[in-house]
Amino acid sequence: MKTMETGTTSIVTVLKDLGVDIRRVGDKEISGCCPVHLKTTGRVDNSPSWSMNAETGAWICYSCGARGSLYGLLSELSGDLSSIWDIKLKLVETGLSQLSQEREVREDKIDWISYNKFSEVPAHLLSSRNIDSTTARKFGIKWNTEKKAWVIPIVSPDGELKGWQEKKTDWVRNYPIGVKKSESLFGIERFSGGTAVLLESPLDVVRLATVTTAVQGLATFGAHVSKTQLRILSSVATGLIVAMDNDPAGIESASRIWESSMRFRNGVLWLNYSHTNAKDIGDMTDEEIHVAIDNATVLPSWLS
Repeated sequence: MKTMETGTTSIVTVLKDLGVDIRRVGDKEISGCCPVHLKTTGRVDNSPSWSMNAETGAWICYSCGARGSLYGLLSELSGDLSSIWDIKLKLVETGLSQLSQEREVREDKIDWISYNKFSEVPAHLLSSRNIDSTTARKFGIKWNTEKKAWVIPIVSPDGELKGWQEKKTDWVRNYPIGVKKSESLFGIERFSGGTAVLLESPLDVVRLATVTTAVQGLATFGAHVSKTQLRILSSVATGLIVAMDNDPAGIESASRIWESSMRFRNGVLWLNYSHTNAKDIGDMTDEEIHVAIDNATVLPSWLS
């Protein structure tokens, strides 16, 4: 997608309205002082080291290491943007719809308007997974009343809706057929930098966010972790806690991550399952989740 001048201007306007100190605006790059530097380091960024891609909205601070998406930054700096829908509306209202709309006209018409026609998840189903309705809405979780299935958005790193996944016990379908969920991570559009907790299930990301905001979850939509997903992780997170399921498939996947020798500024840790019989975060109590995160280990359990 080519960046239109009006689009770049709109991005700059929104960033300035949010208090970002912009120092230089180019056709493909916007640079200035890091808007999250104080939160990350405890100091204000006085030497501009922050850069945003004007085409995709992806940004990075080369000084403090923080990085993320336009969606995540809007959520971080605007207290009133509580959900994916609020952020979507903000983009449209400010003329940044080119960063949130489909970039091609497709026969299947996968778009946010179509997606939003799905129902809200019934309260008793959220309760059964210890997920609150506010957090479910933030991540765009929906319910297909006809198929009685959870509906989970598949969103690209720059906030584009690629499709969705419908799932229930022993049944999963992806729409449209062939959508490449391996080219993104669930929760990526809300990720605002820092330590990422890598999970298999999108619903576990929502469960984690219900319990704590100290870390942020990202999910791979299953046990397989693609090279693209690993590249995305290394580009947005400064630290990683690997929390693949505590079962043979999850351990095998985690071992491939171990062998990849990924490097993060704040290191790589492994979720601690020693205090619980749970298979994943979704099976844990609130207290067990806190213990698992707080006691994440330098070596995975299957090596120690």
